[in-house]
Amino acid sequence: MGFELYYSPKPPTDGQLVITGSEARHIARVIRHKVGDVIGVTDGAGAEYEVKLAEVKADRVAGRVLSTQSGAREPKHRVTIAQAVLKGDRLAQVCEQATELGVSRIIPVQTARTVGRLSAARLARLRAVSLAALKSSSRTVLPGIDAAIELGGLLKANNEFDQTLVAYEEETGPGLEAVLKRDAGSVLIVIGPEGGFEPSEIDALKTAGAVSFSLGPRRLRAETAAVAVAAMTLGLLGDLG
Repeated sequence: MGFELYYSPKPPTDGQLVITGSEARHIARVIRHKVGDVIGVTDGAGAEYEVKLAEVKADRVAGRVLSTQSGAREPKHRVTIAQAVLKGDRLAQVCEQATELGVSRIIPVQTARTVGRLSAARLARLRAVSLAALKSSSRTVLPGIDAAIELGGLLKANNEFDQTLVAYEEETGPGLEAVLKRDAGSVLIVIGPEGGFEPSEIDALKTAGAVSFSLGPRRLRAETAAVAVAAMTLGLLGDLG
C-alpha cells in the first residue's frame, strides 16, 4: 500500500471498516477525502487494510476492505527502551523517534537521579505523540508506553526479555555491537536520566542479568542516547535499512 495510513483500532465487520471520532474528522475535514477514494488504515496491532470509501462524514467514515496484510512494515525483533523519566518534553521526543524507528515498547523508569514525575496527563501526551509518529512513519504496530515504574519493578520484569543491556556513561569496556546477541528475539535497552545512574543502580541491573556497554568517549544527552541506541540495535539486528 503506497499511501498514508490512518488509525482505527476497531476491526472490520462483514468486510466494512468504520472510523469515528477525531480520525474521521481528520480524513473528512483536513485531508478532504471523498467517496470512492482508497485509503490505508491500521489497527495499531499489526493489521493493515486497504479501504475504498463509501461514506465520508465529519464524525463517521466508512468503506469496503479491499485487501488486508499484516506485519509487512514491522521489525522482526522486539526492542524495548526503558528510559528514565526526563525533564520537560524530552521524553516525548524519545517516544516520537523511537516509534518511527520501530521500537516495540517504552517503559518510563523512576531512578535515583530522576527529576520530576510522569503524571497521568504527561503519559497521555506521550501516547498521543507515539500515535502521531505511528501514522507519519506508516507503522502498523503502536508501541506500548507504560506508566512509570521504579527501577526495582524493572528488575523484576527483566526475565521477559532475551537480553537486557544498559547504556552506562562510566563503562570503559565494549560497545553495543560487541555485546548485542544477534539471536535475541527481544531486547531491553535501559537508558538513565540526565544525571546518569547511581553506581548501586548499575550493580543492581548487572545482578539481575543486564550487560552494560559503552557509547564511546563522548557523553550523549539521555534522549539522544535512547534514540541512537534504538537505531543501532535495530540496525545490528537487521531491522533497519
